[in-house]
Amino acid sequence: MSLSIEEYNEQEHKGKIKLSNRFIRAFRPKLFEAGGFPTSVQVEDELIRYIDSMHAYSFDDHYNKLCEGITHEEFELLKKCTYDIYEFTKNVYNGEFLVKAPMIASICEKRIIEASLGSTENKRVFEIGGGSGTLGCLLLEDEIKYAATDVTQAFYLIQNRLFNHICKNDINELVNEKFNNNSRCIHVPYWKLWEMRNDPIETDLVVSNHALLEMSPNSLRFYLNFCRKTLEKSKDGVFVFQGGGWRIDQNLIDLINLFEEYGYYLKYFDHSKEIAGFSLQPGSIKNDVVRALENLLNGDVEIEKIYALGNHILERLNSKEIYFTGTLGEMMNDKFEKIKKMEKIDIETVKSFYSQFGDLKMSPDDEFGEYILSRKK
Repeated sequence: MSLSIEEYNEQEHKGKIKLSNRFIRAFRPKLFEAGGFPTSVQVEDELIRYIDSMHAYSFDDHYNKLCEGITHEEFELLKKCTYDIYEFTKNVYNGEFLVKAPMIASICEKRIIEASLGSTENKRVFEIGGGSGTLGCLLLEDEIKYAATDVTQAFYLIQNRLFNHICKNDINELVNEKFNNNSRCIHVPYWKLWEMRNDPIETDLVVSNHALLEMSPNSLRFYLNFCRKTLEKSKDGVFVFQGGGWRIDQNLIDLINLFEEYGYYLKYFDHSKEIAGFSLQPGSIKNDVVRALENLLNGDVEIEKIYALGNHILERLNSKEIYFTGTLGEMMNDKFEKIKKMEKIDIETVKSFYSQFGDLKMSPDDEFGEYILSRKK
């Protein structure tokens, strides 16, 4: 069901009464707060700012470098989700927005999920930090069971509205409903995670993109413990990410080491796209990957600059080396190799599809960015 701003705020306040100071501190949106990024709203119309607020000016790069083109099947799903979000913004906010770059990034993330699971039939994906909800949109439209959590009020609320739009108001919203593990879409506010830690969502794969390094260290440790419990009953039991995010307290090597400390084994790592796949089954390429990361630095580039750039670091160093081992690693590598050989849709065809919507308004963030980057000619 749709969730009002007032109800979210009230339930968050009630939920935090039972939590420790350390938990509350750990689950602050640390990077956003440090950078002054607004994470909450007071009125409904403010939420339109969050439907396309990431990946600014990245469409061409995401299409050509990250995805290296999209397949015919992916293009059909992109069109379906584009219509979804267009109708959603038009009907709910009178905005008529198209979400482009985040959708392409999410197609890459969906590929990773499919490569890790083989078949997604009757599988559940749990996303940490769902942002504007584009990955959730793709998965739900493709009939994949999905769950998500987010630490920011504004992103959580826009997810709630978008997921309700896609699922026709049939989501398990845990802000004000009891947990139902059989629901197609489960939405989990961060303050409910503590009471769910011993009886969590049964999940086959956990995904978190461009977020893990942006968390406080204790939040990250909590999630690693929590998610291991969610994955224990699955024969797959996979945790993947594409891009660790912007460094705050830890770097990429710290992140990989921490996963292993908490019982996850690195099975796949793509340097150029910073794709990592972990399973709960012993056997790891961690030492090789960490050694390669350390060798790439070689004293030539300042370590702080490299690690601060998260998913861009290895692209800058022109590394395309891929490591993999075990069933998961081989399955991911095989899937990605097959995708490379598939016929792709030309980028101009995708842009032509977008052009049919006419001269729509840019998202507020893109509009601001274009203005400040315009120069006197």
